[in-house]
Amino acid sequence: MDKNGSQLNGSPPEMERMASALAETARRYGVLLACEPVAESIVASVGVGYLAHLGEGKLELCRVDCCRPHPGQVVLGPLDAASADAASLTKRVLEGFRRKTGHECARRAALACASDESCAPEAVHRYLRLGFSQPWEVRPGTTDKRALVVDELSCVVLRELESARQLTRFSRLADGSLVAVIEPVANIVPLLSARYARLLGSERFCLADPRHRIAAFHEARSARCVLVGLDGWLSERLTDLGTERLAEDERLLRSLWKRFHDHVALSGRDLQTHLVPKHHG
Repeated sequence: MDKNGSQLNGSPPEMERMASALAETARRYGVLLACEPVAESIVASVGVGYLAHLGEGKLELCRVDCCRPHPGQVVLGPLDAASADAASLTKRVLEGFRRKTGHECARRAALACASDESCAPEAVHRYLRLGFSQPWEVRPGTTDKRALVVDELSCVVLRELESARQLTRFSRLADGSLVAVIEPVANIVPLLSARYARLLGSERFCLADPRHRIAAFHEARSARCVLVGLDGWLSERLTDLGTERLAEDERLLRSLWKRFHDHVALSGRDLQTHLVPKHHG
């Protein structure tokens, strides 16, 4: 990808519209683009910056929950991370980055997107731009601070993933489905969902993270999970309620699965987490 983002020609319409808004705003102001802590939001936002032909000095990324614009900056976004357009652009950017830098660098970028650190969106932004322009600077052995920050963020997320793999326990509910509640310090449910879809392919289950207000729902024999945002009531109940008591709380159970069915009734709301470079283990 060159500095004008030529490899993103033919990008999805929604992303093209956001790129036009960025370009128009950047004529007079700097742009602070808000992102959700998932690859489909952060990486797609980087791609939109390329589509808008914005140099690094005109665009900065931040978490949606801690936007603090500097004088002369305008806050835009976030992109709809659950849209097919965001997923498509994310896939194209990561594939282009992988071709430039290698699989491991693309994997680290995707992992860093799940970090809870407020610096993560901008760190990934600078890392991707660095890799596209100077791919040797993000490979193992580099001393470039932009690469080292992403390496550190991805290591923290990997530790959270490993902890979740070892400690997550599902409880069998009265209706036969499985539920597990975790509260990691990174937004790892989107990354874990593909693993559990493979391991528990014949089961109907929910993996919920009230801290990040997200849950992965899986219907028996489905190829993948569907990611759904949790409202405040459900998040509080899941935080207060130990998994050993879930089977006793039918109201919570009904609310949890109603949230899933309401979500899948809306077209185009399935997050394409299978597009993120997979971790193994």
